[in-house]
Amino acid sequence: MIIDAAHSHLREIPVDQIDRNPENPRIVFRSGELEALTESIRRHGVQVPISVYQEGRRYFLIDGERRWRSCIKLNKKAIPALVQDKPDDLTNVLLMFNIHALREQWDLLTIALKLPHVIQLLQARLGKEPSERELSEQTGLLRSVIRRCRLLMELPETYRSDLLEELKKPKPQQKLSEDFFIEMERALKTVERSIPDVIKDKNKVRDVLISKYKKDVIPDMTDLRQVGKIARAEKVAADTGKARDALTKLFRANSYSPQKAYEESVIDAYEERDLLTRIESLLQRLQNITPAKLDADLRRALERLAAKVAALLDRPRP
Repeated sequence: MIIDAAHSHLREIPVDQIDRNPENPRIVFRSGELEALTESIRRHGVQVPISVYQEGRRYFLIDGERRWRSCIKLNKKAIPALVQDKPDDLTNVLLMFNIHALREQWDLLTIALKLPHVIQLLQARLGKEPSERELSEQTGLLRSVIRRCRLLMELPETYRSDLLEELKKPKPQQKLSEDFFIEMERALKTVERSIPDVIKDKNKVRDVLISKYKKDVIPDMTDLRQVGKIARAEKVAADTGKARDALTKLFRANSYSPQKAYEESVIDAYEERDLLTRIESLLQRLQNITPAKLDADLRRALERLAAKVAALLDRPRP
């Protein structure tokens, strides 16, 4: 979906007659990100016209909100704009998604907050809830991005508000991020599916994990993936009782980390599974090896392996 330049009219429009688009998902404009654009416009003017549609005496942005904001900051009186026909609600919001899908990506929370409205509008047009594939085709978003956004959509309002405030800060100053919340929600969903009785109050668990992350008890957000591994203890024949105890302790306010919980519950089972996978792979490859193909280095390596296997099995080597 693109701007229809053939049916557009280029005009100089007073800046104060333009309003932001009510359907624009983007709500965070960091000052640092606008500085370079503002300086460029100050020196060279607006090189690419914005796009708007007219409603009554006002104009509403389709594309170019950062350019418009920069012009306001520079006290410019007018801005070049392509005036389009007013789109319907669904076309309007899909234009936003597709325009920005071709440029820099919005914050995921921005997309997540608008996606339910897009789904509602598409459902009215299609007569059914759009599939993930249809949603991807209409918005220009990757399906993986849509899945990540759904995790943010499901967050309670208080956490979305906290995240929004964090996103307004310059990137280096942000402690909590969308990626952290996505990792946390994935982990907690896995726990709910596998050992549901561990989580009595999900918000309390969220608060504990957020606090531990801020205090560096969880030094890296990817450590939260170990929570899911602990919850799936049964799938690797690990002790589910130990896994339940480790998660229960992890979800309390203390200095107990996901790494420690993982090491005290399921690490041996996962290492054994990984070793079995490697052994099976090695055996598969050895099927194609004949004595004639053995060079000296490979022979020595196999001899060391045979010695180690014999020792582990407590058998004398033949």
